[in-house]
Amino acid sequence: MPTPDVDVDAPRARALRLRWIVNSTAWKPSEVEFEFILQSLLPPHESDAVRRFRRMEDRKRAVLSRLMQRNAIARACEANGGGGAEEEAAAMTTTRALRGLDVRRTKGSKPFFAVRLGLAHAPNFNFNVSHEGDYVVLASETHAVVGVDVAAPGQVRRVTEAASAETDVEALLETFKNVLTQREVDAIRETAREKGERAGEELFRKHWSLKEAHVKAVGVGLGMDLKRCEFVIDDVSSTARVIVDGTPRSDWSFHMQAFPPIVQDAVPRENRHWITVSRGPLADVVDANGEFTSVVFSQRNFTNDEWSSVLNAASPPWELLTVGDLIPLDGRDAYEEAGGVLY
Repeated sequence: MPTPDVDVDAPRARALRLRWIVNSTAWKPSEVEFEFILQSLLPPHESDAVRRFRRMEDRKRAVLSRLMQRNAIARACEANGGGGAEEEAAAMTTTRALRGLDVRRTKGSKPFFAVRLGLAHAPNFNFNVSHEGDYVVLASETHAVVGVDVAAPGQVRRVTEAASAETDVEALLETFKNVLTQREVDAIRETAREKGERAGEELFRKHWSLKEAHVKAVGVGLGMDLKRCEFVIDDVSSTARVIVDGTPRSDWSFHMQAFPPIVQDAVPRENRHWITVSRGPLADVVDANGEFTSVVFSQRNFTNDEWSSVLNAASPPWELLTVGDLIPLDGRDAYEEAGGVLY
């Protein structure tokens, strides 16, 4: 049997290492437009889940997250040259096909496509989503398990109304002392002292995003004691190393991206979102029911050199999409008639 392709930078593999971002705040759908998406592009159980959110902002994030997941799966199905997803590979540009994709969640709420794809160049295709602040983001990987998290400015609330700008970071450190290690606390405190409170708060958000991206990749959510994983950040390369239970884990990689991107400080520090993508080994995944690991992972064994090539692959650039980009071709006329804007 031929050795599976582990070249994650090969064109076909690179095309499925997605980094998608949609501005949910800028999207102002009418009721007709929103209902079109719920009724035409999502199955009833997902539409009902979206409607259960009371705030419109939460509804928008929820529907965009689900649309992005289905479009990512459709992209992978279209790349399928055969295997277990032939039916899904047909006519992926139709609203019916998108709505009919079998998207499930693990017991730990990690979403996955419940059909084996059988892609030699993407044997372990999986994805993860996050939403906070202005953006909904999706990241996918072809070989490693992936987690993603976006940390937004202003989402870290001031702990007390009386807290002044001079005491914000200390208030944060006191409130989140159960999730930060002492070394992380010291790094945040030193940054605040040397570079100002806003820089300290931003470093806190980086650490929080790293921790969430890690546990989301593993599939345990916030059920894991976040103090177990300690991060050492390299600001020059926008990467980080993780130490789990006191042991450095070189088989994980973490890449951080400011969004909007930092261009000569054109975007003030307090307005930056930080997105973290984590990539790690399949053996660390927690899957109580076993369905995720049995369906998604076709290649479980890697040599040290192969795994090194997976982790050292360059992080793809983030692609800013519109809601119109997520509408299948056969639904675009109806979407525009419902008031949607394609471009």
